[in-house]
Amino acid sequence: MSCHSIVRIGPSNSNDGCCTTQLRSSLLNYFATSSSTDEGGDTKNDLHRLDISNRYFDASVVFAGLSESADDIITPSESTVEDGIILVFDSSPTASQDMCFNSLNKVHDETEKSTDLGDLLRLCVGVSFGPSPLADGTKASEEEYSRRVLWCLDRGYEYVEADMSPIGIESGHNDRDKEGFARIIEAISSCMWSSRVMKKRTAVTTTSAAAANNDANNDTEKANANADNATKSDPNSDAEREKAAVANLMEGVDRDVDFKNPTDEIRQQEMAFHELERVIADAKNIRESTQNDSMSDEERRKRAGDTALRMMELFDKLGLGDDEEDSDETEASSLPDGVE
Repeated sequence: MSCHSIVRIGPSNSNDGCCTTQLRSSLLNYFATSSSTDEGGDTKNDLHRLDISNRYFDASVVFAGLSESADDIITPSESTVEDGIILVFDSSPTASQDMCFNSLNKVHDETEKSTDLGDLLRLCVGVSFGPSPLADGTKASEEEYSRRVLWCLDRGYEYVEADMSPIGIESGHNDRDKEGFARIIEAISSCMWSSRVMKKRTAVTTTSAAAANNDANNDTEKANANADNATKSDPNSDAEREKAAVANLMEGVDRDVDFKNPTDEIRQQEMAFHELERVIADAKNIRESTQNDSMSDEERRKRAGDTALRMMELFDKLGLGDDEEDSDETEASSLPDGVE
């Protein structure tokens, strides 16, 4: 039975030119164009489904409306997991009341009550067709931007302003810090979806590793043979006995290396890096709000403290703090007795 990750996207209306419809179509077209495989299947699935594939896993993501039943999208033989939500609004000054940013309060509350939303991907996207209306540098625009970012932080969303013009869709995909449509693509591509199927190591990698292990084993056998010969020639030599002991120890190390499987470690690191990405985005939003004076000192300290704790926990998971601790322990052990 195949599994699909459900991502709720909306709100939408009957107008084919609404922001939600255009964003969803652009995402489907982007992944359909970049995909190197075609799994076929039911036509109605292809109108909603993204096939995600990277060097670590494959995943199937299905877009559904905020209140749409998954049974209307997939076949009875398939299973689904609620993995995320993308709220979309029209960021233009002429946006209608039911598609502007303020309308998301009611949309969010109603969706939370009616659907068990996932939390792997939570985006709030302001759609424009050209530069963002808030990019004019005025104080009013900065205050409105800060208001939107704080609203998203309180509800667990990442705020993204997306230029859906042809130029905006094609721009920024090679930048290190992606923004707009490119950031949405990055978030979807790097998310550790519940429907993911981890890839096996490629034949080339496996062959190379096997060849390396064979070379290492051959070197070990040669070292053992040399050590045995040296020991037989002079069994009382301390130097020769030491070489033989080192060779035996290295043989045990080589055997341990052969049984190491990096799959679990890679999977844990991927999940930790995805969470780290969200923490960094939260920290960026806090910094921008502080610069715009839209957050009190007490609230800023609390948010900064919580974010710092989350980041420290992730650093521990990734093992980024081990070197510094080892260095401190080494330095302390080298001090004379009585000196701290």
